[in-house]
Amino acid sequence: MTTKSLKKELHNAIDSIDDSTFLEAIYTLLMDKSKENSFELSEPQIMELERRVKRHKEGKSKSYSIAEVKKYVISKAKK
Repeated sequence: MTTKSLKKELHNAIDSIDDSTFLEAIYTLLMDKSKENSFELSEPQIMELERRVKRHKEGKSKSYSIAEVKKYVISKAKK
């Protein structure tokens, strides 16, 4: 079953359930799982990110291609 079809089946199943205790349990599970995949930056982190973006746009910082990064990581992993 694809992710899309599984989501559709879950929506249909949930729509047909009237047991509020069960639905609250499912809601708790879903909210816990969705929190695993989310995060928030602190104000100092946001400021640092903005500073780095500005330096990048001004050409004041070095950028690396994905190939360069992979090569570097592989070389460090071998040590």
